[in-house]
Parts: sequence; C-alpha cells; structure tokens
Amino acid sequence: MAPTDSVVASFRARYRAAIAPGYSGYRHALWVAGVGLAAIVFSASRLHAVQPLEWLMLLAALLVGNVGEYTIHRRLGHRKWAPARLFYQRHTGDHHSFFTDTQMLWDTPRDWRVVLFPGWLIVVVLTVVAAPGAWLLSAVASSNAAWLWVLGVAATYLLYEMLHFSYHLPRQHWLHRHIPGLWRLRHLHVLHHARENMTEINFNLTFPLTDWLLGTLRWSPESPEDQTGSQTPEAAHTAPPATISASSRASGPPPRAGC
Repeated sequence: MAPTDSVVASFRARYRAAIAPGYSGYRHALWVAGVGLAAIVFSASRLHAVQPLEWLMLLAALLVGNVGEYTIHRRLGHRKWAPARLFYQRHTGDHHSFFTDTQMLWDTPRDWRVVLFPGWLIVVVLTVVAAPGAWLLSAVASSNAAWLWVLGVAATYLLYEMLHFSYHLPRQHWLHRHIPGLWRLRHLHVLHHARENMTEINFNLTFPLTDWLLGTLRWSPESPEDQTGSQTPEAAHTAPPATISASSRASGPPPRAGC
C-alpha cells in the first residue's frame, strides 16, 4: 500500500528533526563536487600522448559503474542483508520514506542529506574502486589507462549524484525542459519510487542499460498531472508500467509523452 501524504509528511518532520543543526546541504554538495572534480583534474593532468584505445577506459568506467549502481541499488538498497543493514536503512528506510512517486521534491537544502550519498562515500569509492584499478592497469597496460580509469570512476560518481539530484527537482524545472531526455530518466525514477515498484523495477539511475539487459526496465506514459508538476496519488497509478527488455529491441524507445 502506498503511504498517504500525511504519513510522508510525518516521516519528513521526524527525519528533519534528527538532522544535525550544523548540517549544510550546500557544504555537502560542494564537498562531493570538490573531491570528484579534484580527482578528475589531477588525473587529467597526469595524461600524456593518450592512444585511441586508452580512451576506452572512460567507457569501461561508465559501464562498470552502470552495473555497479544497479547491483548495489537492487541487492543492498532494497534487500535486507546484515553486513549492509545501514545502507538498507538509509535507502529503503529513509530515502523511500521521504520521497514517494507522488512526493518527489525536496523543500530546502537541508533535505539534500536524504538525496545525496554521505560525503565520505566518494572517498571510499576512490580508495576502494579507483585506486586498486589504477594500480592494476599501470602494471598490465599503461599509466594513461590507469589515470583514465580514476578519471572515469570520479566522473561516473558525479554523474550519478547530479542525475539523481535532478530527478528530485520539479518536472517543469528548466533542466528537464532543456536537456534532451532528462525528463524520461526522471520519470523512470518516479516509477521506481512507487511503493509497489521499488523492489522490482528501474534500478539504474544514470542510464538504464543494466535494467534493459536484465528485464527490469519499466515505462508508463506520464499523466497530465505529471507533466505539469501537479501529480496526485490517484494519477500516479492510472496506467500499469510496460516492460522494456532486451527481447523487445525492435519495439523502439519508450513512447514520447510530451516535452
């Protein structure tokens, strides 16, 4: 059963009351952006005479990130597993209680605490994913490949954060009106936030490649309320999601619901 607006409002009030007084959403976002951009700029400064094949490390980082975000989101964010219980609590317990398919918007920058990953996580990703991969690539390939891997991991992390942040902006925000396809990605995420869908569909947040390959990509047309930003709980469930899988390649992209 989908939570009512009053239930969501009650949870939001409790969550906000528990946020540390000194928390700043702007400081949180600047920290993540600063660490990520620093990694990108430093890695780029170490490149020299990059060969065409070495540039493929950027694509490799994006693909690994796509599979990783899907797997972590689906297996850890929406399934209870003792070693990852804190992640489950933060994601299913907090994020999906704060935001539902009919209550997708944050109100103040203090709400960014439940939108963005914790500030320390980007350091962990660079240490646990980027650094060991760079060490291995420097040994078996080249220093350029190693630094492009680090650059790609940092860029993929920032891409995830920026896209996810945009999904919790209003549908009529200028980003969704002017960046081609962004509103479609947002709508996939809105469908995921429906209580009955969150453990089943649309686990990718950057590009829905792994969802498509594994048959968990779903789409349903936006209602008029969605398109104007005045969605109601009843309107969110007027059409059942349609399946888009690797076996239906010939069917083309999701139907265009308007710009």
